[in-house]
Formats: sequence, structure tokens, C-alpha cells
Amino acid sequence: MGLLLSKESFVTKDTYVKTKEQEEKISIKVSEFIAKKIATPPLKLKLINSYHGMYEKLCGPWGRVTGSYADSLSMSTSDVDIIMDNMSVNSSPEITISNSCPMELVIFTEDNDIPPGCCWLRAYQKVAFMRKYVPSCSSSFPYVSMNPLSKQVTEAKWKLVDVKGHKCLSSRNINEQRSKSGLTSFPLINRFLPQWIPHGPAFKQTYFWVFDVDIVEAFKCRTLPPVLLKWAKRTRKTWPSQSTIEEALEQGCHVISLPSKISSDEFTEVEFRFGYGAMEKILTKNLNDCQKQCYILLKIILKEYIEPRFPGEDIVSSYVMKMLIFWMSEETDSDFWRPECLLECLEMCLGRLFDWVDSGYCPNFFIPEYNLFRTKLTSIHSNKFTCLMREIVDLKWKVLIHCKSMQSLNLYV
Repeated sequence: MGLLLSKESFVTKDTYVKTKEQEEKISIKVSEFIAKKIATPPLKLKLINSYHGMYEKLCGPWGRVTGSYADSLSMSTSDVDIIMDNMSVNSSPEITISNSCPMELVIFTEDNDIPPGCCWLRAYQKVAFMRKYVPSCSSSFPYVSMNPLSKQVTEAKWKLVDVKGHKCLSSRNINEQRSKSGLTSFPLINRFLPQWIPHGPAFKQTYFWVFDVDIVEAFKCRTLPPVLLKWAKRTRKTWPSQSTIEEALEQGCHVISLPSKISSDEFTEVEFRFGYGAMEKILTKNLNDCQKQCYILLKIILKEYIEPRFPGEDIVSSYVMKMLIFWMSEETDSDFWRPECLLECLEMCLGRLFDWVDSGYCPNFFIPEYNLFRTKLTSIHSNKFTCLMREIVDLKWKVLIHCKSMQSLNLYV
């Protein structure tokens, strides 16, 4: 069997598997290989768990781990994603009536200048002696922050920008303030602590020279915005179950200070994106073992076969692979996702990914109108990424043999 999986044999011939039963046996072996061999080193997990325990003590219960480690789908190259949501926003001004805060932020999405998956945060202020909020006329939004190490409480203000007759929170101003802040209120101590480096919607820090931590400060949505309620009513087969959907809806979503990069300069400053990390965690937890292993294989192909051919290029991310697994799981019967069908499932996912790349459209699982490739189309087409995807689809599951993590698969099988 080992000879049948050698690179020399499958590159020149397509006779590596003679029967369906043989492919199923190989699929089972690959499944066992992932479970035993593709795992994060115990020492790294111990360091990460220690860091998270320390982080919760310092920053309070609003610091939560998301991403691969929260999903129990981490690899040796995975980083730790932590989201801080100690502030919240509402989906309509009417919901703020019962609050005691003098000013509130409200999600606004109903405008043609707001791309799908994004929003503006309009400021409302409470009218004295009345249970009513009206659009704010202020030029700043007051908030209170607490230093995680010194426990020092600081009163500060964010900038409000006038957009179409309403005062909207400036995401640019939030990011500028965040980039200048440190882990403590003492500059001398901050010099010896990991520096915050902008990394997408997060600020990245490296700990113990071993693992990266992405910290995202976000606003928790008190109620789910209407644009996301459509997801719950979408037609699907067997996954996710109704109970899983309800559990995900209870977790809700976040608003992150990251613009879409496709709007005009006039509105980029006030653009925020929706974040679905808490909902994704529930959905991932309810994937079966075959679906999770297929996701891991997709990430291996991305990190070890695709990215080395496009160094420094941001074309396809692990998040796209997660959306791919969600979509394919929703559109197929759960019975299809079995260990003996793992390779067939992988080939099906690679085929769908090729279709997305070829069309230049990758739909977000929660808001399909939100194209995850919207800012990557130039890189996808100019770098001949479509040709590479065609190569991967032609190789099928045999592309795994070219990945460093899977090189010992031949001997294992």
C-alpha cells in the first residue's frame, strides 16, 4: 500500500486506487493519522493554557478565547485568538430606553454606502427626564477603560464623525488610540512586554517566542441585527440542527473596528465589521469528527502547499476554509461525513473552493452577500492562483503527500 502512495506513482498515473473499498481503507488510515500525528505539541498547549488562565485573572470574564484553540482544532502553526467585549451596542434605539447610560451606540446597516457584513455605529443620547434616546449632537463618545495589570480606571473619549446627518463612531480613531496603548500604565514596564502589532482586526503579541496571541477588542451586540436573522431561517438539510442554531443565536455577534477596504474614503473612517466568533465556536463544536478532520486537511493544504507558492500574499485564509466546511456541511447529509469518506469529502470541498476562486466570489456563511474575496480579486487573478487551484483539484487528495505535515503518511498507511 505504501508504494501506491509514493509521489512517483501518482504523478504519472491515476491508478493509485483500484477500488472504492481501497480508497475507503486509505480514508480511514488518513483519519487515524490526523488523530494521532497532527496535533499541537503538549508543551505549547500547556503554555497557552497558562497564558489564558493568567489573562482571565488580569482582564476579567470578558476576555474569551476564540478561533482554532477554542474550537479544539489547533495545529502547531495556529495562534491564540482572544476577543475582549467589555462594551456593547444595540440593534435599534428603542432597545436603549431601559438603560441608564447617558449615551448609547446603535448599529446601522440600512444604507447603500454600507457594504454587506458591515455597519456604522450611530450615537444616541438620553433626553433628560424622558425615557427616550435621540441622535447625539456631541463630537465625542465617553467611555471608561480599565488597565488589565494596574486595575487603573481611565475615562476617555472616542471621536464621533458626522455622516449623513448622524454622529457615527470613528473606527479609525479607536484603532489609533489602541495602537498607542500598552498592557500597563507604566511605559518603562511596557518596553519589556510583547509589543502590539496590527494584524487584521486584531493586535498581535508573541509570547515565550513560541506562540502568537491575537487580541481583538470588540463591541458585543445585545441583540442580533436583522441582517443576521435571515441565517437562522435559511433552508438547510441536517446541519446545523435547530437546537444548535438557537444556541448560536444566544451567543450573538460582535462589531469590530475594521473597515471593508472597498468603500469610498468618505465612509471608510466610520465602518465596522460584524464578527461571528462566538457563533462559529458553537457551530464548530457541533461538527462531527470527519468534518473537523476535513477542515484540518484543508488548513494543511493552505499552509503547506498554497502559501509557500505565494509568499507574502494574502489570498486565501484559514477563515475561508472554515466557511467552506460550514457551507458543505449545511448542503450535504450528515451521513456523508464518515471516516471512510474523508478523502471524498476533501475532494468535494476542494472542488467547491476552485469554483469560488474561479468566480471570484466566496460567500460568508452568515451573510452570503458578503464576498470574502472582495479585496483579493486582483491577487487571485494576477498571480494565476486559479491555475494552482486547478492543479490541486486534479491532484485530488494526493496533494496531501506534498505537504510537510503529511510526509510520513506514506509510511503510516
